[in-house]
Amino acid sequence: GDPSLHFYMNKTFDFVSRLQVCQSPDCGKCTACKDMIKFGGSGKSKQACKQRRCPNLAVKEAEDDENIEEEDVPAEKTKKVLQTKKKRQTQSKVAWVGEPVETVGKRQYYKKVSLNDEVLEVGDCVSVSSEDPSTPLYLARITSLWEDNNGKMFHAHWFLRGIHTVLGESSDPLELVIVDECEDMLLNYVQGKVNVMYKAPSDNWFMEGGVDVDLKVIDDDGKSFFYQFWYDTEFARFETPPKTEQSTDCKFRLCGSCVRTKERDEQEVPRAFEPLQNEDSDNKALYAFACFKGEQFRVGDSVYMPPEAFGFSVKPASPVKRSHRKEDVDEDLYPEYYRKSSDYIKGSNLDAPEPFRVGRIKEIFCHRRSNGKSDTSEVKLRLY
Repeated sequence: GDPSLHFYMNKTFDFVSRLQVCQSPDCGKCTACKDMIKFGGSGKSKQACKQRRCPNLAVKEAEDDENIEEEDVPAEKTKKVLQTKKKRQTQSKVAWVGEPVETVGKRQYYKKVSLNDEVLEVGDCVSVSSEDPSTPLYLARITSLWEDNNGKMFHAHWFLRGIHTVLGESSDPLELVIVDECEDMLLNYVQGKVNVMYKAPSDNWFMEGGVDVDLKVIDDDGKSFFYQFWYDTEFARFETPPKTEQSTDCKFRLCGSCVRTKERDEQEVPRAFEPLQNEDSDNKALYAFACFKGEQFRVGDSVYMPPEAFGFSVKPASPVKRSHRKEDVDEDLYPEYYRKSSDYIKGSNLDAPEPFRVGRIKEIFCHRRSNGKSDTSEVKLRLY
């Protein structure tokens, strides 16, 4: 091959490998990482992770750090976001501030709590330590405070750090994203209060791309962060944070994550609306339309159905068996002859999955129970 091409490819590979070092996540185990605030350190050294130091600066770093001894830790791949966070409890002094504002069952809800002489209230953001010291502090918003048989509790609506999104280490270390993840926790898991502010994207954000200006959003004091987007962990999509209406009835126990999760669960259950008169049968209750996954379906609409929804009486034709070659052919004269006699078919659809069924809704109905009421737990369609 061309020697200049090999030279170019080697140089490109070397350049990419150096970039991968810089973009790898903080290991959380070296001396520099243990001193970082996000890992629970003091943040005084201001040193980069040893596994992320640029090879171009290796000589200079070695001269500056020749007196620092630390163990070599192999670089790890970016970990996927886990639904269950392994947290570590702290020895905290917890006391309620004021009287309960609401009582629901065995739960007594409060507006404020004192944690190690620091007052926290509903809406404040806090940090939570992880069992793994190499994992950065978890960050959450307090959406409710209460006490029951389990002890002094709070409901945590989690934030996600940029390093745990598709952006990885290229994200701003101070920028968080909202995710629809939440859970009930003991207040003993809280390490301390943090400041998380919302920064709305500018009106001309589409004109700011490529501008070489370092815009300072918030001071890097180790306890201040900002967020702009809601993040879909399944599809790695950034969206404008959804607005959740706050009800006056549950003023001290509202979680946007719980509300949105409940709405999504309800959309997965089909619902029938607008009952119709049915004189032909007493066993079926007819309806004008039904809702499923946020869509409305009316009589006469055409829909896609999975292949197993219904079958056809006509069976598909079996594939034609190709006859093998029966005569010798001059392959130099007919180089493509093998295609006509071989069983191998390039791009065959024989192993392709079944296509969707297409049907038109003829009826939307529910069966009636023995008491005459319709069984709305099962909404059925009749297609043609």
